[in-house]
Amino acid sequence: MADIYNILREQATKKTAHLKPEDFIIRGLWKIDLAFQPNPDERIFRYAFLVSQTIGQGSCYCDKDLDVDVNLIGKDARNIIGERDCYSIAILDSIYSSIPRNPAHVYKLTGNSIEKAARRNAILLDEVQRLLCGIKPKQQKPSVINVGVVGNLVKGLKLKGYEVYATDLDEGLIGEELHGVIVEHGGKTYHYIKHVDVAVITGMTLTTDAVGDIVDLCKEYGTKILMFAETGANFGEEYCKTIGIDTVVSEPFPFYIFQGLSRIEIHRRDAS
Repeated sequence: MADIYNILREQATKKTAHLKPEDFIIRGLWKIDLAFQPNPDERIFRYAFLVSQTIGQGSCYCDKDLDVDVNLIGKDARNIIGERDCYSIAILDSIYSSIPRNPAHVYKLTGNSIEKAARRNAILLDEVQRLLCGIKPKQQKPSVINVGVVGNLVKGLKLKGYEVYATDLDEGLIGEELHGVIVEHGGKTYHYIKHVDVAVITGMTLTTDAVGDIVDLCKEYGTKILMFAETGANFGEEYCKTIGIDTVVSEPFPFYIFQGLSRIEIHRRDAS
């Protein structure tokens, strides 16, 4: 299994060596504890996430009991990214926010969270359809697994007539039916990847250390990967160029749940 976190860390070291040191000073750290449901079709998201700010922001979903370490403020972020944990991922993500990148497309979403949730979901569905275009389905009809369940996405995929599977690590969600799809334990992900055409995964798979296995298995069985990333949103271009993920839909902080402007970046391995 590829050690994707360390690959990202090594690439950051190389790419920032000649950039301004002041761009990598940690200026802020904060934790947000949320309970959120953008519309009745969606699950209630109940998470906490850590945000690190250098020039830009990076983020990572984290343990609800995490304490913000104020001793990190003012330090060079590049000197304190250690072993993979939510602190290191959020801080590494903020480092990548200062590395120039060239997304295939950028969407700017405005308005309230209800409006932005619908637009964001449409973008995801468009990118799934793009990956499915021109391939021979493994089953009787195109098939998709959603790893880390997004209710609006599951509904949209079902309405398009796809065969849909869903897995998650949230014990409160496992076994529940969502838009006609039974949510199964995340351990079933590896079984379904072999038999579906597209795996839609989240940036949280880096936090749970599942992304390396998922990428390896998808490559072995010819399954396309679409990563939707809030955690590690600034890694999108690196995921495609270095790791070989087909498409990354990145949503850098501030996320769509907040009023105002949200930015969605599309990164593609084929650069089109």
